[in-house]
Amino acid sequence: MSVQRSGLSLRTLLLLLVLAAALYAAGLSIYLTLSVGRAAASLGEGAEAVVYQLEDLTHRDDALDRAVTEARRVLDGPAAPDPRALRLIRTLAAAGGTRSRAVTFAKVPGVMRVEAARTDERMSRLGDALTELAALAELGRRGAAREQLRATDSLHDLVGESLAASGDLARSDLLDRQRALRAATTQASRVALGWLAIGVLFIPLSFLIVRRRVVRPLETLEQALVRVAEGDLTVQVEAAHTDELGRLAEHFNDMTRVLRDRAEGQGRFAAAGELLAGVAHEVNNPLMAIAAHAENRLADPAVTEEQRAEMTQILRQARRASKLLRGLLRFVRATEREVGMVNLNDVVRGALDLVSYRFGVDEIAVGGRLDPALPAVQGDAIKLEQVLVNLLSNAIESLRGVERPRRLTVDTWAQEGRVLVAVEDGGRGVAPEVAPQLFRPFATTKGRRGTGLGLYISRQIAREAGGDLVLDPAAGRGARFVVSLPVAAVPEPALPAAPEAAGARSSGPRRAPPGAASLKDLRILIVDDEDAVRRPMAKYLTRRGARVTEAPDGEAALARLRDGAFDIILADLRMPRMGGVELYARLEQAHPEVAARVLFLSGDISQLAEPGNTPVARERVLVKPVELSELERRIVEFALDRA
Repeated sequence: MSVQRSGLSLRTLLLLLVLAAALYAAGLSIYLTLSVGRAAASLGEGAEAVVYQLEDLTHRDDALDRAVTEARRVLDGPAAPDPRALRLIRTLAAAGGTRSRAVTFAKVPGVMRVEAARTDERMSRLGDALTELAALAELGRRGAAREQLRATDSLHDLVGESLAASGDLARSDLLDRQRALRAATTQASRVALGWLAIGVLFIPLSFLIVRRRVVRPLETLEQALVRVAEGDLTVQVEAAHTDELGRLAEHFNDMTRVLRDRAEGQGRFAAAGELLAGVAHEVNNPLMAIAAHAENRLADPAVTEEQRAEMTQILRQARRASKLLRGLLRFVRATEREVGMVNLNDVVRGALDLVSYRFGVDEIAVGGRLDPALPAVQGDAIKLEQVLVNLLSNAIESLRGVERPRRLTVDTWAQEGRVLVAVEDGGRGVAPEVAPQLFRPFATTKGRRGTGLGLYISRQIAREAGGDLVLDPAAGRGARFVVSLPVAAVPEPALPAAPEAAGARSSGPRRAPPGAASLKDLRILIVDDEDAVRRPMAKYLTRRGARVTEAPDGEAALARLRDGAFDIILADLRMPRMGGVELYARLEQAHPEVAARVLFLSGDISQLAEPGNTPVARERVLVKPVELSELERRIVEFALDRA
């Protein structure tokens, strides 16, 4: 994949875009505040000062005007002045002669500050003149008072002129400020339109950048994930940049590459499982025949001791081969989850059997102690066996890289309500830098030979059972893995039923078929296409007292069933023309009472789990090769259950 180098990371790019948007939004606000806000503030402050000043001057002028009017009325009358009128003149003169509001000339616009000061000075003089007029009138000097009235009239006219001039100047100043505000608003509108035009260009540019650097890579990655979900593991994503999404694309490509490699390995493993299942059936049949012939020969009293020893060795080796084959088949063909009470000692023994051939080849000594009083746990025995096989295989792989002697130990014990299994090897151990990645999926130190899923899946299985799988850091040389599971709760025993209740449920003694305590006179139909398997079984069962009929396939079995009834039908699963599964389905549909007497015999029971097949309880399936004595015991038990 060619990668276009880009020094700008996605995080930095998005941060710059957000910062640019913030500066864009803040820039317009700051400009409007500095331009229009300043003009508006100037208009507001000037208008406030002018209004306060004009209101003050107007109130004072009204007071002085009333005082002049009252003085003229007093002096024009024939009688002596009324003292109350004189007091009113003095009060009005005092109110008009002094400023009544705390408005300084510094806040008044400069163009009218001088005229306002002149008006204030004239009003003060007019107030003093009126006060003096009231004093003359009170002393009875009416002539002097009239002379003073003429002087106050002149001052009153001057005050009016000054007040009118102040008003004209105030209006002119306010109009100038208003024009300045209007001009600033017009200029701000032009700038805002230009700023918005820049924003209109910035938005699509930002969209193109985000689409190119974020949206398009995410869409490509999403489409690739959809293809992976549909099963296409060959998909690769082009990493166009070296930013975060580019690195994510590279990680995706690495992931699909690993998945593809693992899928190929898992496919080969699945194919090997299918092949093993078919081979198991073909191998189990001759093993069954060998073991059955050996058992029949051992039952013959005419056999010499040397022949008996040879037959015993043949029987032992056949059973050993069948045990190993059965374990391998169970390991690779585990289909459904079966949770129950499990003794981990049995799980350990089964896992050791599966890998035991490696011990001799690689010269590995196996030791340890299995606690005989180990309590049971709740779990899936096959899944737990898979965990132990993974741990044992890893230990064997580790020991192959060290010099002899090579030793592997497996211990089981119970502690604080938990059951523990430890698998320890004397290998090189786990490197400190590798330990944190041990339980991650696809992490492997075996190169292409390993899937990187063994320890991950093993830990998941342990945790699903309520436990855990850990690497013991306190181990000395080598590696020590510990599986811990909670002790299973022991169910409380059921209370015994009252005698009368027990009698009420049972209408009479259980009736068994003829000779159910043994095989005597038990009618058995054996359905198997292998003569070498069918004949030794028929010979043994006949010798044990049963009445045996043989059939080479399902079609022949149906013909035999039309001729007579049978207590037990022992049918192989895989046969030409009609196998045991089809035979059972036909009987289940037409004669369910006969289908209830069918026992299955096969080297591969996976057919029973295939979709569409009639479900059959596992206790009705005998896995080849089965010992003839075990076959007899299972037939007797099954006959008793069917009675």
